[in-house]
Order: sequence, then structure tokens, then C-alpha cells
Amino acid sequence: MNVINQTTAAAEAELKTQVPLIETVHVGKRFGGIIALEDAQMKCYPGETHVLIGENGAGKSTMVKIICGVTIRDTGDIYMNGEKIEINSAQDANKHKIAAVFQELSLIQELSVAENIFMANEPMTRLGQIDFKQIYKKAREFLNQIGLDLEPRMLVRDLTLCQQQLVEIAKALYKEPDVLILDEATSALGEKEVKWLFAMMKKLTKEQNKGILFISHRMDELEQVADRATIFRDAHYIMTFPWGQLGNDEIVEHISGRKVAMENMERPKGSDTEVALELRHAGKGTCLHDLNLKLKKGEILGIAGLSGHGQVELLHALFGDGEFDTGEMLVDGKRVTVHNERQALANGIVLIPEDRKNDGLLLSRSIGENITMMSLKEISNAGILSGAKEKKTIADAIKRMSIKVFSSDLPVGSLSGGNQQKVVIAKALATNAKIVLLSDPTRGIDIGTKTEIQKMVIQLAREQHMSIIFISSEIDEMTRTCTRLAVLRDRRKVGELNGDDINS
Repeated sequence: MNVINQTTAAAEAELKTQVPLIETVHVGKRFGGIIALEDAQMKCYPGETHVLIGENGAGKSTMVKIICGVTIRDTGDIYMNGEKIEINSAQDANKHKIAAVFQELSLIQELSVAENIFMANEPMTRLGQIDFKQIYKKAREFLNQIGLDLEPRMLVRDLTLCQQQLVEIAKALYKEPDVLILDEATSALGEKEVKWLFAMMKKLTKEQNKGILFISHRMDELEQVADRATIFRDAHYIMTFPWGQLGNDEIVEHISGRKVAMENMERPKGSDTEVALELRHAGKGTCLHDLNLKLKKGEILGIAGLSGHGQVELLHALFGDGEFDTGEMLVDGKRVTVHNERQALANGIVLIPEDRKNDGLLLSRSIGENITMMSLKEISNAGILSGAKEKKTIADAIKRMSIKVFSSDLPVGSLSGGNQQKVVIAKALATNAKIVLLSDPTRGIDIGTKTEIQKMVIQLAREQHMSIIFISSEIDEMTRTCTRLAVLRDRRKVGELNGDDINS
């Protein structure tokens, strides 16, 4: 037995003498005819970061939503410090000092950073009114204490997605939880913010003896934080192991039930002469400056750069979310003005946004309605919706995207994160747009679904000659997928990489 295995065995033996901080036993949950969890289990000990891993729809998020009271279990029990507890609401979870941060944000966009952090815990005046002076003062002190540079008075809607995610994390930390759940909480964060979060996690577990349940599809992140891991597959518990005991290939095989290899995908070349979209000296307030950019027909143009340097703003401006106020925008060589989404769609431009919950889907509406909501004109005859065309569009989209769905009449919110993202993409493609703007399309998606989407993007460019602008928080994803990379810094284009230069 080598040194690593000896250390692992000793640590496991010591754990068996401890009482789990939180434990679930024989937990089950169904949504109609869909089994979300069946006879599942999990243990997290004090001072431990316990990672839950599995493909989208495997049951990880259902398990943590049960623990924090968002979803009510059908069967099974929950124990905390060895005592059976009942969690049937978020209030029950708060009472037991359990706090959660999800990839889909729960912030109120029209309220300030401070108001969101103190939601339901606001300091009051002697007259029983909310003490806003104290809210802003205490919020500033708390944000400074945990090392976040955020302005307490700013409205959440005016923050970047990365900053909003930090507010969500701060909101959970303010509750001083004994169990902190982080479900894809890093998916919108930049490298600097991830380092801050991991340092905070280490402080909570190793210094304060708290427990953390952590979900991520990024293996490099798991390697940095995991003490032990539990694998779920197809709504069932598979195994628990100390991190370091299994290699990455073995982990992926247990996750998927098959060997999954990242294939070398040949990037599309695009046209040598035809330009689908061009920007000439385009600028937008303080967001973008003097951009000169060409998107060739049939190519995938990646927009690279550190988080917050204008990539997301560029895609939203191209889709009519605040037009360019300087320069020119040309589509197929003709100058166009795009004031709003309707004009963007009329010019064959569609956006797949980075925040699928707030910008991409209506979670309470059906899967079918979400797929067709942007293409009603295409499925209507003389202004009257064609039921036959609607059914065909929905069926074709589900087949094309391999969406795992029991019925297209179910709310889209009932799907796993990966399948929700496939619906967002299907909705965009149903418009028959020829210029597709992809903003971090695989954020928070498992390795199998991520590979599916990457292959699909390449096929759209190569086989259907679509022109695609692609941004991702994972640079290796862009180097694997994109024909060219335009590099932004300080909201300006500072360079361009082609061909073999992309991988160098």
C-alpha cells in the first residue's frame, strides 16, 4: 500500500468514529412519472468539503434542494449531528443553519445589494420600520469583512452576472451556516472570484469546522477543494470515495456508466470571402470602444478575454440590448441598425444568453411553449398559429437536441440544468437565424452534455453554414471549438488568433 492509500485509509477510519454533520438516508423523490431520486444517501462530516458529482439529471441538485427545503422529499430521512430532523421548507433549513447558493440566482433584481443580503433579516427601527441606514452600514462592514468589493447601494439589475453570483454567496454567508451548499456557484465567476470563494471555503471547513456540499462539473475545481465525493447516476446513489483514491478517467466512467473521451473535433474553416457580420469602429458608451470585427460565413469566432472586459456586452449589443452609439454594423454587407431584439431577429441574429433562468426561459411555462416562443411567425399561417407546425417544431427540436423529456407539456423548470440549456438553444435555432450569438452555452453542464453541445455548434457552422460568435468562461472550450479568437481587454479589441496560434 502506497503512502497516499495509507493516508486515505487512516482518514476514512477516523471518519467512522465521527458523527456526520448532515446525513440523508433512503431519500426518494418523483415529479409525476419522472424519478428524480431513488433510495439515495449522502454523508458530510464537520470540517469537510463533500462534492456531489454526476451528469445533469443524475439527482445531485434534487438532493441538495431536499436538504435546504426547496423540494420536499417523498421518502427517506435527514439527520443532523446524529439526530433526525424535519426539513419541509426553506424556513426549516434556516432554523437548522443550512444555507444554499444555486446557479440559478434567487436575487430580486430591483432591490439593492444590501437589501438582498438582509432579505428577511432586516434591522428595524424602534417604530417597526426597516432601518435602511443600518442596512447599508452593516452590509458595507460585512462585505469588507469577507473581502468583497461590492457597493451595497447598487441595484442588483445593474451588476454583472459574476457580481450577482457574489451577492448570492454573500447572502448565504451572512446567515453563518453550519452547512453551506454550493450548487454550481462558480459557473458565473471569473478566476479571481473563484480563488476568493475557495479561500472562504477553506476558512469555513478547516478553521470553523463547518460542512460544505459542493457541486461542479469542472474537474480542476473539484481537485482543489474536495475532501470526499459522492457519485449519483440516473437518480441513484453509486458510491462515495475519498478524493485522490480514483483517477479522473475512473471518476468520469462511474459518472456516466460508460467511457467518455473528448474527441478531437475539426474546427470549421468558414468562408474565405463572404462576411456575415461586420463592425466598423463600433462603440457603446463605456461598455465597448472602437471595435473592428468581421464574422465570416460558416465560422465560429471566439471572443476571449478576462471576465468583465466587454465580451458579454458585445453579444447583447449585437442582439439589440442597447444599440451601438458610434461606428457601423453590417449584415451581409448592408448597414443595419438594431434597436431591439425584434430587429435583431429580422436581420437573422439570435442570442443564446448566459443566464438561462432570467433571460432564456419562462420556467413555469411548458417545454414546448419555451421552444416556440421566438418563432411564432414561422409556425403561423396568415397570423394564425398552426397546431401542426407547432407540434412538428417542438418534436424536431427535442430530437435534434436530444432533450430528455417525459412530455413537452411539462414546465421547463422541471428539467435538469443541462436539458434546460438544450431548450434555450432549441428555442434560438427554431428562429432559423443564420448568425448565432452563444454566451457561455455550457455553463454548469456535465462533461457529456458539454461535448454534445460543442459538437452541435461545430456542425451548425460546418454543415448548415451558420455564422457563430462564441464566448465561454473556459478558455480550453473556445480553443477546441473556435475558428478564430478575437481578444478583448479593457473593452477594446487588442489582438486576434488564427489556426494553430489558438492552441499555442
